[in-house]
Amino acid sequence: MKKEKGFETYLKELEEVVDKLESGEADLDSAIDEYEKGMKLIEKCKEILKEKKMKIEVLKKKTEKGYEAEELDADEDDDEEKGKKLF
Repeated sequence: MKKEKGFETYLKELEEVVDKLESGEADLDSAIDEYEKGMKLIEKCKEILKEKKMKIEVLKKKTEKGYEAEELDADEDDDEEKGKKLF
């Protein structure tokens, strides 16, 4: 199975494309090919950032919710009183 490149690798490739285009040394066809390659790299970077943002949001929600302590063998009548003792 082929291993997926990381964000930093795609970003480095994009920087190389930009450098080639900014140098002005490429002919028109090569410049268009590099531009197309750059646009694909930008989309890949956006996908990775979107995935990472979603992961951070999930972790953030878990952290905001916090951890709730629960009594294992608590009677229904005693739940409220035991909850007060925990906090």
